[in-house]
Amino acid sequence: MTTNRLTIWMLFLAATTLTTAPLQSATAADDVKVPVLTVLERTTEPLLKGDHPWESMSIGPDAVLRIGDQWHLWYVAFDHDYRTDNDCYFCYARSKDGVHWEKPSLGIYSYKGNTDNNILLSGFNFCSFIYDEKAPLEERFKAVGASERETGGSPVRGGGRWWVFGATSPDGIHWKVIDEPLLKKNSDTGNICILDGNLYRLYVRMWSGGDFAGYRIVGYTESPTFGAFPDPVAILSPDKDDPRDMHFYNSAAAKLKDNLYLMFPSSYFQKTETVTVSAAFSRDGKNFQRLGRTPLLGLGKGFDKAGIYVCAGAIPAEKPNTYWIYYFGTAARHDATPEMHNFNGGLGRILLKVEDDAPELYGDSLAQAALWKDGSKLKELSGKTVRLRFVLEDADLYSIRFQGE
Repeated sequence: MTTNRLTIWMLFLAATTLTTAPLQSATAADDVKVPVLTVLERTTEPLLKGDHPWESMSIGPDAVLRIGDQWHLWYVAFDHDYRTDNDCYFCYARSKDGVHWEKPSLGIYSYKGNTDNNILLSGFNFCSFIYDEKAPLEERFKAVGASERETGGSPVRGGGRWWVFGATSPDGIHWKVIDEPLLKKNSDTGNICILDGNLYRLYVRMWSGGDFAGYRIVGYTESPTFGAFPDPVAILSPDKDDPRDMHFYNSAAAKLKDNLYLMFPSSYFQKTETVTVSAAFSRDGKNFQRLGRTPLLGLGKGFDKAGIYVCAGAIPAEKPNTYWIYYFGTAARHDATPEMHNFNGGLGRILLKVEDDAPELYGDSLAQAALWKDGSKLKELSGKTVRLRFVLEDADLYSIRFQGE
């Protein structure tokens, strides 16, 4: 017997409405409640660009944390001496509002004989950060990234495999890389680590046919410590209904609250060398289900017209159930070489609304009442413009009517 599901959403519209992304329909099991994601805002110009010599080719995957009234941004940069992805500089910027960013002169790293820069170290692509105020001071910040180490890997780039490394810091500026890799398995991507209670969840890249063979997929492993992660298992991959040249380039996994994890995998299309952003959700951090096949973020018209890579983390915004999500946009195709590189990319962000508390109706009926969980009444909407949103899974809706208060 097939179970019918009807979920009703009511949205309030202000006098000036924002353009929203298409509603994400879900491919989820009948007994799993499905969140709805709506993009309320999206930058059209980059918030941060590469404008220093060590950023002359591009800036790359980044991550943002908000701690108190300070916004912290870590990102990687490449200059035109680039030969492999290990030729990267790990950089830092800060902001008071998440929009206007400053690249401070830190005096830590000597770039071509000059320490007047915002470089923290080189050779590691750190893309995921944890701030744990309960940790010992010297480990208050943790970072997770990749560095090319083992030979016999990809026929392009440096020809090696990418192990997952960790680093710790007391202040997010002065870092110590942990000698022993967190995971000695190839994961040549922006690896994401989430501290979830007393458990570290690590989301990595795997390949459907073994290292650098087949297509890219998302893998998962977990550990009670910041290290000694067991071999990952595949948790999200393209399926038979996706284009055959589609890969899931990274995960961009984030925990929004207990019982709700989101993933924003970059969908890489090999034929066109373009990258858009999909969406998936989970209730346990391990079992993810796609939120439709329409991209959550399609290609832009400027700095993000060729590729979009969502950064780690979701930062709560001012209004309930809204989050700032940052992303790295590029105007260059995926396989552009330094000689042909027309990067012109930078840091963007979206304001995402996540609706996860709508009333749900199940079964066949000619007259079911939909009541809002927060006790809202229809009379409170008197004189206002409203929009009704219906999310249906294996169901038909024939009519609706308003009745009572």
